[in-house]
Amino acid sequence: MAEDNRSSGPMMGRDAAALAVYNDLKESQRATFQVAAEWGRWLIGSLVLVHSGALFGMFSLLNNATAAQATNALQSFKIPVWCFVFGLLLALVSGLCAWVNWSMHSFNYMAQARYDMLWDPAKWVGDRKYVRGLDVTNIVSIVAGVLSALCIALGAATILHGQFLTAVLGL
Repeated sequence: MAEDNRSSGPMMGRDAAALAVYNDLKESQRATFQVAAEWGRWLIGSLVLVHSGALFGMFSLLNNATAAQATNALQSFKIPVWCFVFGLLLALVSGLCAWVNWSMHSFNYMAQARYDMLWDPAKWVGDRKYVRGLDVTNIVSIVAGVLSALCIALGAATILHGQFLTAVLGL
């Protein structure tokens, strides 16, 4: 068995370790801020597109209906319209909470990466500012996103199984 020739001392000095930790925290801050932008953009874009498309489609059908059909349809599609409007609002809440969550991560990394740890041996990584807020915004974002997706299914079900199509098409 070969002997280990490494010394039992630290692999790097405190200055090198402080610089490595500081750079890692700053890179994590930049990465989380980028994730916040991408996540919010994707989530809001996807859910808003589906809900808006559904609303546009329903109102386009009304535009092509006769006056009598439009009157009947207005009464028949109140529930689907509110499903898609509520889903649209939930999508915006979900995207906003996701953005706030990732922004809090970014602020935490900024607070932890203390400049003075680079030259003062008594200083080290700072405390996180947001702990509980991360959990709250994460849960609200997930719940609002799932509820928004469920509003799509509920709106579609009320159209397919309700009186909406019969009122518009005069069946």
